[in-house]
Amino acid sequence: MTQALVLTALGPDRPGIVTALSALLGAAGANIEDTRMAKLGGEFAVLVMVTGTEAVLADVLGLKTRIESELGVECSLKRTNKPALSGDGLRYRLEVSGFDRPGIVQSITSVLSKLDINVSNLSSRVVHAPLSGTPMFLLDAELEVPRKVSLPNLRRDVASACERENLDFSLEPGRA
Repeated sequence: MTQALVLTALGPDRPGIVTALSALLGAAGANIEDTRMAKLGGEFAVLVMVTGTEAVLADVLGLKTRIESELGVECSLKRTNKPALSGDGLRYRLEVSGFDRPGIVQSITSVLSKLDINVSNLSSRVVHAPLSGTPMFLLDAELEVPRKVSLPNLRRDVASACERENLDFSLEPGRA
């Protein structure tokens, strides 16, 4: 039976971290199923779900010290359940943009939380507008919207939050 665990690692960015990590996991017989990796400032962050038999995951758990020493990162490993495939929710993609300032993520996610909407993936970044150089905040989120949520009400609530914050948004069906 296939088991799963989540590995997180954080350390100074340098070329070769992904290759070294995937080689160690592959040598243990683990399958990399889901990943999120990003350079944040001068740090490189890795979030990986690996799967395998109980014996394979035991080997991966034993790699913690080796991963930290060879890759120069802080590492944690945690067992998890593979997500069940369910058709209970609707997938939507939310994009928000506007002048950068503190509080945008909290303002938008509080609307989603009140409607019991799960954020399955969220990324944000600050870019500088062409010509003016003004810092612009961009948020991209994948949502799992329960079928009980009224989509017109969701649009209304997101629009209201964005209007208060002077933000633009789009909310479109996502991929399954």
